[in-house]
Amino acid sequence: MKYENLKKFIISTKSSKSTIYRFYKKNEDLFIETKLSSGKRMFPVDHARYFDSEIMFDENKILRQENKSMRNLIDCLADKESFQHTFWQMDWSFFFTVAYKADRQKMSCFKQMHGLYDYLNEKYQDSTELRMFFTTEPFTNRKGFHNHFVVHIEDKKLHEKIISDIQEHFNYDRVDVSIYDRYKAGLFYMSKAGLNGEDWDFINN
Repeated sequence: MKYENLKKFIISTKSSKSTIYRFYKKNEDLFIETKLSSGKRMFPVDHARYFDSEIMFDENKILRQENKSMRNLIDCLADKESFQHTFWQMDWSFFFTVAYKADRQKMSCFKQMHGLYDYLNEKYQDSTELRMFFTTEPFTNRKGFHNHFVVHIEDKKLHEKIISDIQEHFNYDRVDVSIYDRYKAGLFYMSKAGLNGEDWDFINN
């Protein structure tokens, strides 16, 4: 953890000495993270964000969204017969989002996902267990739809290669990928109010 002396911390936070010490008096748990060095109080650089109202607003907004998603997830998982509960129990490797350059409709997105799976399944066949679950959602700032999907790749030696294959398959579109986290990435579909028609599908070999 990096630290600053009071003079530098005042500049970083754009706050007065009295404001800084009032803050730590109200937040003793954070004051514990400060330290004394040669008789001078040193402040964690990371604490500067607590004095920035815009940053705190954004972080608070994210926390509210995550809390709402977690509540929705718990509600979904309460029904042990639901698809959401079944999918959540499965192992997944990666979470992807594909934002198409073209204004694709639901059925077009559905075909894109099946086309990707067929391509991977034909290429790797029995060399690894492969399964995919996807959902289709509308863009909020433009026409058309995009896809979120999770994949399970049993053979970890093939992880990097298959990620590269997926990115190349959608080389004209924007592809975001991250390691699957059942408490974060998985929330986007488990918190939905139902799964309908061509909005989703589960495919495995």
